[in-house]
Amino acid sequence: MKSVRALCCASAFLAAPIYACEGLEIADARVMESPPGASVLAGFATLRNGGDTPITIRRADSPDFSSVEFHSLVRRDGLIRMAVESSLTVPPHGMLAIKSGERHLMLFKPAKDFHAGDRVTIRLFCSTGTREVKMTVEKNG
Repeated sequence: MKSVRALCCASAFLAAPIYACEGLEIADARVMESPPGASVLAGFATLRNGGDTPITIRRADSPDFSSVEFHSLVRRDGLIRMAVESSLTVPPHGMLAIKSGERHLMLFKPAKDFHAGDRVTIRLFCSTGTREVKMTVEKNG
């Protein structure tokens, strides 16, 4: 009987959900509307970490786009270039702004034309799990 009880307890522990991206708070998540037929859209948000350890987002994907990449604008020698980032890190008790003109999400090949008021889904993959974010499409400008 003890072994059955132990097995049940172990099964319940293994089946318990791990909080996805523990400590990660997401605010102001939005995607900018683009002209019909656009092949790339941009996403923005503010990420906050309420925990004591850094949160690293290793990748992102979306059922609404063929791929999602982390990009930043780098200013060098008077020129601005776009650079792909392999991950994003939110410092302990800190924040990371993903905003226009700096770091952003590049959303490639949308499944359809998205208009202001639509919502898209982005999945963030952290070391502690996956976090799904609903982002509202907003008019540009």
